[in-house]
Amino acid sequence: MTEAQQRLADVRAAIHDILTKGQTITKDGRKLERAQLASLRMLESQYVADAGQESALSGRRSRVCRLYPAGKGV
Repeated sequence: MTEAQQRLADVRAAIHDILTKGQTITKDGRKLERAQLASLRMLESQYVADAGQESALSGRRSRVCRLYPAGKGV
C-alpha cells in the first residue's frame, strides 16, 4: 500500500467514525470534538487524486530509445 493509499484509508476511517459514532464524544466528564466532516471530505478528494497519480506513475514503462540494434555494440 502506497503512502497516499494509507492516508486515504486513514481519512476514510475517520469519516466512518464520525458518521457512526458522532461528532462529539463525552469521556470522563470531558467533551471531545472530532475533526470537521467537511475538512475530512476535502482531504479525501485530494488523497483520491494523489493515490490515482501514484498508481498511474507506478504502471508506466520507462521509455528507452536505442540508436543501435541490441547486442551489436557501437
